Amino acid sequence: MAGIKGLPAAVRLILSEGRQGLLLGSLTALGVAGAFALVHMRGHDDLLAITPGQMPACDSTISRHGLLNTITNAPRAKLMGLSMQRIDVVSELASDPSPAPDRRVCLAVVYTNAGRKLVGFTLTWANEEKSEVYLDLPYGID
Repeated sequence: MAGIKGLPAAVRLILSEGRQGLLLGSLTALGVAGAFALVHMRGHDDLLAITPGQMPACDSTISRHGLLNTITNAPRAKLMGLSMQRIDVVSELASDPSPAPDRRVCLAVVYTNAGRKLVGFTLTWANEEKSEVYLDLPYGID
């Protein structure tokens, strides 16, 4: 094999027909790996981020996640051996009439190991900055 002399010769060698596919495949694999790493790093936390001052909707990812955690970690649910299987329909019953409500009253159909349940919950701000939401189950889950 002849020696490579200069940058133009190196580029011709790299871009020869036999190596173009290898180069393209390597760049594609590197791009896919980078995209996967970015999605993995941003991950679940971005889905659960709250925009300060904007109350999440009843059927938002953060509301569903909060409802799942609240029911799963409720002392009474643990005492009864209740386990969540899935959250089905979530709807809003009421909210403050302003464009940025400070409270939402919601209703969800959840499936547990004890069957289908209708669960009412409220979303309110947990801090003055309106950057955290408090989820309350005023009537519990039976």
